[in-house]
Amino acid sequence: MDLLKRLQSAADQGRNLLLDRELRIGITGLSRGGKTALITSLVNTVCSFGDEDAASRLSRFPSFEKAGICYGGLAPARDLSVAAFPYRNAMDSLTSEPPAWPEPTDGVSEIRLEIRYRDDRWLRKGQMRSLYLDIWDYPGEWLLDLMLLDLSYEEFSAAIAAQATKVRQVADASIWQSAVSELDPLSPPDERALAAAVEAYTAWLRACKEAGLAMVVPGRFVLPGNLAGALLLQFVPWTGVPVSDHDAGSLYACLKTRYNAYREQVVRKFYRECFSKIDRQIVIIDCLQALMGGKETFMDINDTFQVLLENFNYGASSWWNRLFSPKIDKVVFAASKCDRITYDEHHHLLSLLKSMVSLAVGQARADGAHCEYLVLSAIRAANCVTAEIRGQKHQVLVSADPSVKPFYPGSVPEIWTRENMDFFQKYFRFVKLPPPALSPGQPIPELNLDVLLEYLIGDKL
Repeated sequence: MDLLKRLQSAADQGRNLLLDRELRIGITGLSRGGKTALITSLVNTVCSFGDEDAASRLSRFPSFEKAGICYGGLAPARDLSVAAFPYRNAMDSLTSEPPAWPEPTDGVSEIRLEIRYRDDRWLRKGQMRSLYLDIWDYPGEWLLDLMLLDLSYEEFSAAIAAQATKVRQVADASIWQSAVSELDPLSPPDERALAAAVEAYTAWLRACKEAGLAMVVPGRFVLPGNLAGALLLQFVPWTGVPVSDHDAGSLYACLKTRYNAYREQVVRKFYRECFSKIDRQIVIIDCLQALMGGKETFMDINDTFQVLLENFNYGASSWWNRLFSPKIDKVVFAASKCDRITYDEHHHLLSLLKSMVSLAVGQARADGAHCEYLVLSAIRAANCVTAEIRGQKHQVLVSADPSVKPFYPGSVPEIWTRENMDFFQKYFRFVKLPPPALSPGQPIPELNLDVLLEYLIGDKL
């Protein structure tokens, strides 16, 4: 019976793909980039499609009225073996008293949405049709592991050694490097000594994460999920004298075996579940936090996205490859949390985003994908208003929190230079704001989500 159900599910999925009734959206973002907030806001917006004022709230989503959308809501899960994205919990947090930001997820989850609209094709003109959206969520800490798919153990070790040198002013690697140097690669594994080295390496990864660095690999070391305590996580990069010859029972062979098992059993499985079949992609980057972190952090995030996006399959889509070799035909690069700056600074943020991802965008376009840029706030925590200050009008931000007085956060550089970053860090006011107070059933306030929806799904309606 289970086999018949799986076959029926596969047949339904294939039919939906052929008829263009299913769109698989991948949201790619690093830890703390705003990925969970974006998914929550997207789901909330789609679920409000049946409201009377939906069209006026989504004025830059012209396909909404053109297609005659009449309904949006949650649909039954496509894969019952995957945890459901905790949308209800996220909304409970936002509507609580006081409101709280949704908790980041600690595992892979999925949510499926259904949009009903009027079919304008001549054979079915006027009939209702459904478009299904599948959205995956995962911890941002696991994302960078995708780079390991193409790296041998030796290449992984060399990459980490280079990273440790590059960020030494931010996170000192000397403790774990010293612990690794005391291990004998040719002797049988000393599990106690190895565990101490792993613990020191994990502490360094956590320090990198706290400093805002993106290159935190393997990601499961800082957020193990269901792998806590597993031998798969008991390895370290080898940064000592290169080992060219070793026995099968040696420590070095053990490290390679565990690394390869992690890459194949954990990372490749993660890639298959979340990314191998996506049709369209949203890449979200917290540019403001990258600037606030300093030169090492900014460069690290910049380099990271260049390496990361090499693991995705971009190109023009057709019915054939949608079934057998899915390609990402549209990509949105979005600078998140744009509600932290005034409207007149949005074009600067957009320019900064373009400068950060220009190489990655060039490669995606060369492969045949269409790319766009966007500034975005998934859950708007501040409103931009015009205030008169000393006889002159200025844009300022107003928080929903009455204890926070209206303020001007500062300007955003259009491109990164050391001088621009130093000025930003010195003068930009990065205020930690609470989420907006919401009543149950009230749509989440956002910025530019209607523009995002038009680009992502407008041509499918």
